[in-house]
Amino acid sequence: MIAVCHGMTLKGGLGPALLPATLADKPAEGLAATIVRGRPGTPMLPWHRFLAEDEAQWIVAR
Repeated sequence: MIAVCHGMTLKGGLGPALLPATLADKPAEGLAATIVRGRPGTPMLPWHRFLAEDEAQWIVAR
């Protein structure tokens, strides 16, 4: 699913790029919240049914 949304190389697709340089200025808490809750009105769906908050934080840290 990430490949469709953010591209096979994470340089962007339906959603923005997920590269360290593009995420460097974003707060980790906000990124984790976006993963868990999604972004209404955008293709970013909530993942709360599949991931807990601490798991989203782990993903952001990587």
